[in-house]
Amino acid sequence: MKAESLIPASWFYLDDDEKIKLNWFLYEYALMLFDHVIGSRAKALAKWKSRQSDEQIAEFCAYYAKRMKQSVRALREGTEKAILMPEYFVSDFSHATTHRENRAIMEVASAAWTEKLHICKACGGGCTYDGEMRCDFFDRMERGGYLS
Repeated sequence: MKAESLIPASWFYLDDDEKIKLNWFLYEYALMLFDHVIGSRAKALAKWKSRQSDEQIAEFCAYYAKRMKQSVRALREGTEKAILMPEYFVSDFSHATTHRENRAIMEVASAAWTEKLHICKACGGGCTYDGEMRCDFFDRMERGGYLS
């Protein structure tokens, strides 16, 4: 199933003031994370995935992406020197995961994050450093697609 049909862009804003570049970046990261989780062949992740529906995996990916907002802002504001991806971002969502599963999820999340950053370099939209600026992609999605 396609990530876009399971993770609506509207999960990343409540009103027009939250239609900002950083939230768009996190939405796209959630989509990428979903694809990475679904495509992963890691044994520890396979067990976790077997207990989840695609919808539950999508909810987790959106949750995890939203949790990353504080890490991006801390890096941008200079209170952290790197992006933090602590294990509690995973375990807070589901207390039924093992440490091994948490680590496997975090490895996939890190790989998706790295891929997202590489794509962003090519775009140049500045979603992480100009993150608080308005992003019209959300409105475009409401009209049928962000390229419309």
